[in-house]
Amino acid sequence: MAKQALGLGTTANDNTGDTLRAGGDKINDNFNEIYSALGNGTNLTVSVTNPAVGQVLRYNGTTFLPSDYTNLTANLDVNGSSIISSSNGNINIATNGTGNLTLGVGGITNTFSGADGTIDFPTKVKYKNEHASLAAAPAAATYKGYFFTVNGDDNPYVNINITAGGAGNVRAKLLTQYSGANDLIDVDTTTVAPTNNQVLKWDSTASKWKPGDDASGIASINLFASVAADSGSTTADSQTDTLTIAGGTNITTAISGDTCTINFSGTLTTTFAALTDTNVAGITQGDSLFYNGTTWIPNSSPLIWFELNATGVADYTVSGPGFSGVVSDPTFTVYKGFTYAFDNSIQGGGHPFRIQSTQGLAGTPYTTGQSGSGTTVLYWTVPMDAPATLYYQCTLHAAMNGTINVA
Repeated sequence: MAKQALGLGTTANDNTGDTLRAGGDKINDNFNEIYSALGNGTNLTVSVTNPAVGQVLRYNGTTFLPSDYTNLTANLDVNGSSIISSSNGNINIATNGTGNLTLGVGGITNTFSGADGTIDFPTKVKYKNEHASLAAAPAAATYKGYFFTVNGDDNPYVNINITAGGAGNVRAKLLTQYSGANDLIDVDTTTVAPTNNQVLKWDSTASKWKPGDDASGIASINLFASVAADSGSTTADSQTDTLTIAGGTNITTAISGDTCTINFSGTLTTTFAALTDTNVAGITQGDSLFYNGTTWIPNSSPLIWFELNATGVADYTVSGPGFSGVVSDPTFTVYKGFTYAFDNSIQGGGHPFRIQSTQGLAGTPYTTGQSGSGTTVLYWTVPMDAPATLYYQCTLHAAMNGTINVA
C-alpha cells in the first residue's frame, strides 16, 4: 500500500479536509503497514538502540538489532571491488578450530591446514626473496629455515640453528658453483696462496686446512713395486722393504748416491781357444770352424753335412744341402777339396755306411781322405785325384746303395 496522506483542507475548519473518521482510518492503515513491515503486525521487531559506526541491523531470531556483520549466509561477490581496511588496520581471515583455509585459483585449490599450519600449493610458487642487505633479512632466531638472497651478494643464505661449535641461530652462507674452497670456515687459502701441485694440509695450530707440498710420508715411501730378474722376482710388501742388488760370480756392485755401479772382476774370454765347446787344436791359416753336434772344430775346407737314415733294409734316406726334403738312395755329386760329413748316427749300428770304388757288398772300399766312422759320422775330404765315379753301400744290406759323382 502506498502511504496515505490526511486531507487538511485549504483553511482551518473550511469543511474541505478529511473527516476525523477518514483521517483516523488513513493513520491506522499507515501504522498497520509499518508494523507489518518492521514487526509482526502488532509489535515492532527492529531496535536501533545504541548503534555503533559500521554496524548493521542484524536479526537475532526475534528482533533486528544494531550489531557487527560476522556471518555470511551466501557467497560474497565483490564484483571487481576490493576488501580493504581503514586506518591501516589488519584484514584477518580465521577459520574455526582446525578448519582449513582454502584458496581456489585457476581451478587449483591451495590449502592452509587448520590442524598443523602446513601450506600446500599443489602447483608452483613464484616469489622474489631478495633483500637489499643482509641486515634487512628476517632474524635467524625468529625465522629459522628461511632461505633468501642479498642483492649484489654471490651467495644465498639460510637461517639455521647450528649446534657445531655452539654457533646457535645463524645466517649460514650456502656454497654454489661460483663459490671457492676458501668459503669454508676451516679452509684458508688467502694467508698463503697455493702454488702448482700443492694440496690442502691440516694445520692443527690454526685449525685450518692450508696449502702445502704433497710430501706426507715421503721419508718412508718405497720406490719399487715389483722387480723381475732372469730368475725369480720380488715385490715390495712394506714401506721399509729394501731392494738388494747383489753381485754374482766375478760381479761386484757399489752404490754412491743415486748411482749403482756393477763391476766385472773376472777375465773376459777373448779367444776361441778359451771357449769350452771349441777345439782349435791344429788350426791353421784358412781353416774354418764347423759344429759336429758337440764341439766346434777346425776344418781346412768347406764342409757339407748330410743326415742319413734308412727305410727298413731297402734304402738309405738322405737329407741335406742340395736335396729337397728326404730322398731315397740318391746320387751324390761331390767336389774335390770339399769336406763332406755323412751322419749315420741314427742307423749306423744296423746299416754301416761305406764309400767304395766298386759296387756290391764285396766292393772295394775307398778310404782316402776319410776320418770318423761309417756307423756314426764319416768325414770325407775329397782328394784331388779321386776317381770320377765312386759308390756308397750298406755293408750289411745289398739293396742299400747309390752312386757318387766326383767333380
